[in-house]
Amino acid sequence: MDKSLQVICMGLMSHFGLIFFIYPERIIASTQKGHWEPILIQCVIFILFLWLYLKGLSYFPKQDIIGILKTLGKAFSFTLLFPVLLYLIITTIELVSAYAEVTNIIFLANTPTWAIITLMILISTYIAVKGIETILRTALLIFCIFFPLILLMLSICFQDVDWHNAFPIMDTGFNFFREPPFYTSFFSFAIVFSFLGFIPKKISYNSKKIMFAVFLLIPFFFLSVYLPLLTFGNETASTLLFPFITTLDKVQLQWLIFDRATLFFALSLVTFIMLLTSLLLWQSSIIMSQYFPGLKQKYHIVALSVSILIICLCIPSWQKTEKLLWWNTAFRFYILIVLPLIIFLIGVRRKRLS
Repeated sequence: MDKSLQVICMGLMSHFGLIFFIYPERIIASTQKGHWEPILIQCVIFILFLWLYLKGLSYFPKQDIIGILKTLGKAFSFTLLFPVLLYLIITTIELVSAYAEVTNIIFLANTPTWAIITLMILISTYIAVKGIETILRTALLIFCIFFPLILLMLSICFQDVDWHNAFPIMDTGFNFFREPPFYTSFFSFAIVFSFLGFIPKKISYNSKKIMFAVFLLIPFFFLSVYLPLLTFGNETASTLLFPFITTLDKVQLQWLIFDRATLFFALSLVTFIMLLTSLLLWQSSIIMSQYFPGLKQKYHIVALSVSILIICLCIPSWQKTEKLLWWNTAFRFYILIVLPLIIFLIGVRRKRLS
């Protein structure tokens, strides 16, 4: 049975959880003008290597990414997958720490951060233990509930925009290539659709539908950056820690069930991220189960969750989380560029030999 809709909902929802939180601040910090240029370059890179990834996977219709890499030898495949495992674990730590912080700031100011972290990990662990089919079904349900309301939140942000703030439009020097925030902003691209290679082949999906959904996703990257810019201007937006959240917080609607639109939007993002965290735990456990088969997969998930909980509790502030974003950059480009290229080349080689 074709599960393309569930897979697409999982991918889009996970992207939304990343796009509207960290991404705007990173892009705005990378340049003072022509913000569309770094966004467009990143989108082109993302689409290109996602296509290579899907094309490479298509050469192996009955294998997942671990089975594909094992054709190179077990030791060599572990060498290639170990950076992926590290990236998944570090990213899970980043997500839990960052979103616990923003949850504490926006609507649970009197709740200790450790309690929020513990709750997020417990929920994510429970979903991960249930397996990928449960994750995908949950993604479809949550997406259907929240996506229309997110579109509503985006539309109401336009009431305060000043189109003059879009100027200057061009950055002819492409100075953002010299700025670290440009590279850390790839955080919103690198992780999400990597799970396609881990999906069991009994769960089928259409690659063309995936690519079509990605093209529908691209405008949201631009909206997440340009709505704060058009509302506040570059000078003010560059001083904000969470530009899009602040933009939404500026909107006051008397008819909304929440006191502030920000409360609903942040709740949506946290829900998305908890599901993404469960997906990352599941992916990590798949790798560990293949190379350390002594324990059942669910015990790998629990062990990972406990370790991540301890590490998250040891991270004292948002500044430390930002450092993790930078330290993780090499792994980020590995999973975004190197891994899809490897899968594609292995697939081309197999096709020539067959």
